[in-house]
Amino acid sequence: MAIPDRQSILQAIIEGALRAAADPAVTAVLRSWDYYNPGDSVQPLMPLLIVSVTSDRDLGIDLGLYTATAQISLICDWSPGVRDMYDRVRSSVRSAMHALPGSAVAGLTIDGIRETSSTEPEMIDPDGDPVFGQTLTYTVWFEAPVTPDAVIDQEIYLAARDPETGYLYTTTQGTDPRRITRWADSGDLLRVSYAHGAWADRASLNYSDPVTPLSTTPPAFTSNA
Repeated sequence: MAIPDRQSILQAIIEGALRAAADPAVTAVLRSWDYYNPGDSVQPLMPLLIVSVTSDRDLGIDLGLYTATAQISLICDWSPGVRDMYDRVRSSVRSAMHALPGSAVAGLTIDGIRETSSTEPEMIDPDGDPVFGQTLTYTVWFEAPVTPDAVIDQEIYLAARDPETGYLYTTTQGTDPRRITRWADSGDLLRVSYAHGAWADRASLNYSDPVTPLSTTPPAFTSNA
């Protein structure tokens, strides 16, 4: 069975949050490939939100920690009161995004959200259908299961169990200093930590605990509206 793409799951979480919490004026939340040309069949849905997730990046081999970029475009027909309506929609989008940490679907858990940039509100195609648009960009930190390919690609070179502690030590590298993984099995819980050093010193190395979730407190934000 195919493994769901991390970006697709993250995008679905964001879409669901926006559908639930965006200002009632928003009529649709679409994906980037649904993007319209002014005047086409999507135009009557405005005001709408368009979501895209890109730049899915692994923060450390086998850690299951990732980051991605999410862009949310706010698009509507121009009207005399467009800025007031935009303020409401933009505020609802920001509130929905900053409430995402802790959300979990299909093994993916969002740890942190930060708005990193926003475009100036602008007119699109003013000679045809006047459209008012702005894009908010977020960095998203999240946890997800390591894909089997990432595990299979790294064959274990050495393995040893400490008879006193019960810890299992493994490494995929053949020379010192090397990355060593310590597996602490306590029945229903498996704790994995890492160290770097000589294989012979594996029991005395300083092992790092699994990385804790990033702060979910949004930074101070200055609006450019």
